[in-house]
Amino acid sequence: MSTQTPPAPYPSLLRWLAGEAPDTSKIAAELTAMAGRPHYARFLLDLEDEREAFRTALLVAFPQLDLDKPDFSKAKGALTAVASPTLHTAGPVCLVSLALGEPRDAFNRAHLWTAPDGVLRYKGGTVYVTSGNRRMRVSVEADGRLYVASAAHPLKLWIRKNSQDATLQEIFGVVAGAGAGGYDALSAQGVVAWESSPGGPLDTPKGLVQVITKSGAFRSIAWGTPYCTAGWVDSLMPTLLTQGTIAGPGGPKTIGQNVHSAQIVGSAWMPGVDNLDCKPAEMPPQWQGDVAATLCPLAANHVQLRLITEFCDILKAAKPTPFVPGGSDLAARITYILTHHPDRRKDLESLPNIKVYYKQCF
Repeated sequence: MSTQTPPAPYPSLLRWLAGEAPDTSKIAAELTAMAGRPHYARFLLDLEDEREAFRTALLVAFPQLDLDKPDFSKAKGALTAVASPTLHTAGPVCLVSLALGEPRDAFNRAHLWTAPDGVLRYKGGTVYVTSGNRRMRVSVEADGRLYVASAAHPLKLWIRKNSQDATLQEIFGVVAGAGAGGYDALSAQGVVAWESSPGGPLDTPKGLVQVITKSGAFRSIAWGTPYCTAGWVDSLMPTLLTQGTIAGPGGPKTIGQNVHSAQIVGSAWMPGVDNLDCKPAEMPPQWQGDVAATLCPLAANHVQLRLITEFCDILKAAKPTPFVPGGSDLAARITYILTHHPDRRKDLESLPNIKVYYKQCF
């Protein structure tokens, strides 16, 4: 049995939609024939998101066109080349489906394609997945992996099957979206329904770090002005706190990151979440790279960080015994600076909250 696609019943229309120069009279005759058969209504249904682009392309020759009550008998001008890049694909795909005699609800993986914006399409409709009662588009990475992404936020929820990233080839069922438009992806091979896996819960720092890293949304974080605390860390540098917000499901998410001018030294954390953070050892290399590229320059240029870096140099040169990284002698360090370098009192007092944290020293 031959598996070749049968000849398209509307060859001139097919060539035009595929990007070739149009023959207006032949296309008009084919559209008239199509409008007299069930093919026309089915073609419009399959076009889904591309219906308006199809109408726009026809208006050049049929300026009064109503797609629901078509009249292609009297063209008022010549058709021009189809301008929509997505109609170039969707139109021919829908016509091929007609040529194959496929039922409306049949699934043919050959009709899946990726639009220039990365969104997965089936025939002329967008493919969606529902997660947490939210209907979101399915997008495709360059390597074929799929993720669910809402236009309202930059966090992408990767579609997975059996703990492995799914690929485009593993879709084997879509269904029309029950009046909502587009198609809902029903299944990937080996599972009954799509599993959306963001990589971690969005209400914990570790989960948020993981999903931001995997989604590549680090650059979408709106980082605020960095500020120093008076706390010391293992490197004898202070902690530089920087809070950022990122749009997410349910509203903006706020995340804090502790850095200094050379490296990540603290942890990622979330305001109002006690005893939960993402330690440096748990941070993916990509996250650390993004911090180094984006936040560390802010730290390096921060005036209070410069001051406290100078204090660290003083402590490391202390006599008779230099202070070393770590330890619990925080108050002793403050007292040493005040005692041996009284000219730096004003600079020391300018650090946020230092007189609160170490009031016994002042």
